Amino acid sequence: MTEAANTERLPRRSRFLLSQWVDLLDDDSFRRYWLMRLASHGATNALLYSILVFTVRESQSALATGALLLTLIVPSAMLGAIGGVAVDRLPRGLILFVANVLRGMLVIALISAKDSLPGIYAVSLGLGVVTQFAVPAESAVVPHIVRNRSLVAANSVINLGTLAGQVLGMLILAPIFLKTGSEDVLLIILVVLFAIAAVLITVIPQFHFASTEDARRMSLRSVRREFAESWLALSRDSTAFLALVLLVTTSITTLIIATLLPKFSLQVLKIPPENIVFVLAPAGIAIFLGLRSVEFLSNKFNKLVTISAAYGLIAASLIALGLVGSSADLLQSFDPLELFSKGPLNEQWARIIMTVLYANLYGFGLTIVMTMGRVLINERVPLAMQGRVFAAQSILANLVAIAPVVVAGLLADSVGVQPVLICAGLGAILAAIWSQMRSSRVVSPVAGSEVRGAPPVR
Repeated sequence: MTEAANTERLPRRSRFLLSQWVDLLDDDSFRRYWLMRLASHGATNALLYSILVFTVRESQSALATGALLLTLIVPSAMLGAIGGVAVDRLPRGLILFVANVLRGMLVIALISAKDSLPGIYAVSLGLGVVTQFAVPAESAVVPHIVRNRSLVAANSVINLGTLAGQVLGMLILAPIFLKTGSEDVLLIILVVLFAIAAVLITVIPQFHFASTEDARRMSLRSVRREFAESWLALSRDSTAFLALVLLVTTSITTLIIATLLPKFSLQVLKIPPENIVFVLAPAGIAIFLGLRSVEFLSNKFNKLVTISAAYGLIAASLIALGLVGSSADLLQSFDPLELFSKGPLNEQWARIIMTVLYANLYGFGLTIVMTMGRVLINERVPLAMQGRVFAAQSILANLVAIAPVVVAGLLADSVGVQPVLICAGLGAILAAIWSQMRSSRVVSPVAGSEVRGAPPVR
């Protein structure tokens, strides 16, 4: 084999060996941004878990838990548009710095307020307000620190960090310290994590803390006007609009699944709800594979084809989860090794096996859609408008999800969880069809609407 042939093989092998992620993390700015998100998201997830535990401890009423949920949703409806406009007007580094400082101050307030339901609600409401500014800012700054051609790899490793933050906050920090009664110690650790995140923001060269533009007065009328301008620009780009709709719909289906999981574990799998986490744990493998394969798929196929196919996989997985009973019967009938007829496995195991399979398919598709959707918005939406677009995603995901989640819960009580999952999958397909039909009727993107003159979807 020639030396040239060996040279050609190296990039493919190095991609398989995660070198692209390593190259990104070797960049000082991206590494600091990634570590900032890890610290901030880990602390935020632990804080949300703790607030829920404190609320249930003070009142086990479903009304109390519902009120807690409202403290996180209402700010999205009231301040989402303002947050998006602020992110596009003000220095995004400054917004992220202030957001983490305010989160740390809210944790300090929670130390003395955790034994009072009104105090817990006040801290949760404050956290919801800060989130309306922090989340769009985090997503909108990515093109500032990563080259356009690296957006796919960057968003995949960012999603890996988001997953790591969830594990750190909800599975490690919060459970360990809350179960050992070290609540104040946990909250102090969260303050330290938010402080670390704030410090990391200050050492990222691409982040600015003073505006280079003339200050403009922000009014309700100007917020509505600028938000409408960004929505008009988004709707003129059929690809970016479809990506936003798929992101929102995917978030809603995930919330529906989370709502139905306790009933699914009892009605379908016949296991205690607290054990469902062990059934879903193998889906982490599919999520990791999705993160690793998203760049390969985007290079191999059109980005729009990739996200559409992954979304179709999500919808099909939802329908399949609603047919777990039938799938389990089919698995038992196809028993070449006689593991079910004469072996140690039974019908319950067949249902668990099929659930693990469908959950992996859903996790794989979810990872592709969430990563590719953000990439398409980063590539095609003007940098000056990305804060508003990501804020619109958050607003829609929170507000539109209320009715489907409530209806899904009510229907699951009356007709069972499996028909609801099938309907959710069909609804997801109809939403994609509507979006595609609507996108096909809009005009082409206005000149200069794509980031840095990016070409059409590749």
